[in-house]
Amino acid sequence: MTTEQGYPYQINGKTASTDDKTPTSAQVLADAGFEPAEDFVLIKRTEHGTSVVSSDDVLDLTLSEEFFAFATGTIFELTVNGHSIWWGSPKIDIKEIRHLGNVSDNDDLIWVRIDEENEVLGLHGHFNLHDKGIEHLKTRTKAEVEYHYFVDAVEYCTDQPELTGAQIMAKIPDWDPANSLVLEGDEAEPDEVIHPTTVVVFKGRETPAHFAIVPPATFGML
Repeated sequence: MTTEQGYPYQINGKTASTDDKTPTSAQVLADAGFEPAEDFVLIKRTEHGTSVVSSDDVLDLTLSEEFFAFATGTIFELTVNGHSIWWGSPKIDIKEIRHLGNVSDNDDLIWVRIDEENEVLGLHGHFNLHDKGIEHLKTRTKAEVEYHYFVDAVEYCTDQPELTGAQIMAKIPDWDPANSLVLEGDEAEPDEVIHPTTVVVFKGRETPAHFAIVPPATFGML
């Protein structure tokens, strides 16, 4: 599509435009204000994920209209149902993964782990990537019953009626073992420190469980 302002495209969530419908990657970067272009990596949206654009590639803006620019450095890869998503940062929002991987609202996003139990990712937060190896995700239809809980106001969900403290902590990005996890009591109930072996029951609760992450320096003040 073309307009009086040229050929529009999205880059890092913002609209830019260029006069050429088949620009080079450098032109796409420069026209969006990412200069000098050689200091950035351009990634384009594909049908099922993303791909890295080479500096000498010629693009067709009638086919690709969504791009991402990152300062040059390490490029990371993950897959969703076997389709690659390339990313220029060691962290990616889970909402972005769902968007790029065309994950339906009716599907769970599952982190496929080799030596550990697979993990259902929450709807919010971020996913850590690694420069060695590829993380693999897959989708599945959501379970009929889901249990929602919050950690420092971030929502998580599980299809398990109960989880151990260790399982809850494992879902928290960048969890610091020096911190404590505290389950906030309902009304007159006292707060409870959740240890890795503590079993937290979600089934039967009238309201979602709310947890707080408490740094060691402030724990004695509770």
